[in-house]
Amino acid sequence: MNFSGLPAGTYPVHLHSRCNGSQAFHITVLETLQVGSGGAGTIDVPSSYFDRGLCVIVYTSSSVAAVLTTRAI
Repeated sequence: MNFSGLPAGTYPVHLHSRCNGSQAFHITVLETLQVGSGGAGTIDVPSSYFDRGLCVIVYTSSSVAAVLTTRAI
């Protein structure tokens, strides 16, 4: 899964049942997103998660207090 237009950095990524950062919707932790100076990064998301109405949540930090971006899959 490709992301672009994000600030450079390393971000935790979770899979949720809704595009909402609340931990009440948390399903699992995905791999960490590394965003380079050009604002782009890629993670692998298992194909079994697609077409089930789930959402990838990218958080601003490991505290998972704020959402950077979401992507319905």
